[in-house]
Amino acid sequence: MSDKPRTTLNFQALGIFIAAAVIFLIFGALKPIFLTLGNLSDVAVSACVNAIIGLGLTFVIITGGIDLSVGSIASFVGIVSANMMVNGGTPPYVALFLGVGLGLLCGAVNGVLITLLKLPPFIATLGTMSVYQGCAYVVTGGRPVYNVPPQFVAILNSYVGGIPIIVLIVAVVGVGAWLLLRRTVLGQNVIATGGSEETAWLSGVRVNRVKIAVYALSGGLSGFAGLIVVARISAAQSDAGAPYLLTALAAAVIGGANLMGGEGRIAGTLVGALILGGLTNGMVLLNVSSFYEQIVTGLVVIIAVALERGSKGWFRPKRSARRSALPHDATSDTKTVGS
Repeated sequence: MSDKPRTTLNFQALGIFIAAAVIFLIFGALKPIFLTLGNLSDVAVSACVNAIIGLGLTFVIITGGIDLSVGSIASFVGIVSANMMVNGGTPPYVALFLGVGLGLLCGAVNGVLITLLKLPPFIATLGTMSVYQGCAYVVTGGRPVYNVPPQFVAILNSYVGGIPIIVLIVAVVGVGAWLLLRRTVLGQNVIATGGSEETAWLSGVRVNRVKIAVYALSGGLSGFAGLIVVARISAAQSDAGAPYLLTALAAAVIGGANLMGGEGRIAGTLVGALILGGLTNGMVLLNVSSFYEQIVTGLVVIIAVALERGSKGWFRPKRSARRSALPHDATSDTKTVGS
């Protein structure tokens, strides 16, 4: 027998990259301008908000949870930070860090409700989604905030060497998220918690702390995404982050995050966000009505999840069928040996 290590190919992880390439090539064939450097840059920028929120959601989903408040947190942080700068005279960098801190706090509250009050994640974050969105309206009475300082806009909406700075930031955040998930104790605890909370707890993992940490991370990244939206339009609206809940969740799911917990891919989430950005951009170039965007997004999510489930079934050996073909005594012997 050969002692060489066996190399395995993750077909599910590879599939998302193939799908992205196919989608981009199709749009490029239908509209050659789609594959130009300038347009691809626009696609990357448009994917950034979904990517940032989706990365936080990926950690939450791996633990077996869900965070429905991410869009509301983005709205809340955006309107609060903009109001601080425009009406309170707060320096841009201070407003930026305070905004991210507010997002972390909102996410931590979600984690506390889920761990200490034992609320189901869906119910807890459904409630806080409404609370944070209401707070966003209360801050300015539902009125938009205009005239955001140019210095703040330049922080998140400028270029470095011809590359949009927000794309570079997302790349750095993505690498950091991958290292956190795959190369740290916290990351391994996140995966263990999603696999089996009871087993993780018996192994010494402080499950409640892990959950609070991932929800705080999700809140912080959502708050940062809200600030990106403010910088992009040089204004803040009380509901600006609401549309990103479903699209960011779609990016994570398309990227391979298992809603049952225990599985998720950082690179997959980033590619999922690029796919959604490419679909939106491509349909605009093809003059397709924006009403069809949600239909296409929903279909892509359904297909992605169906393929994930199907691939697990296709590549899993059908042991039950083999066992049923064995004589009764042979089956009994097999059970005895395996016990």
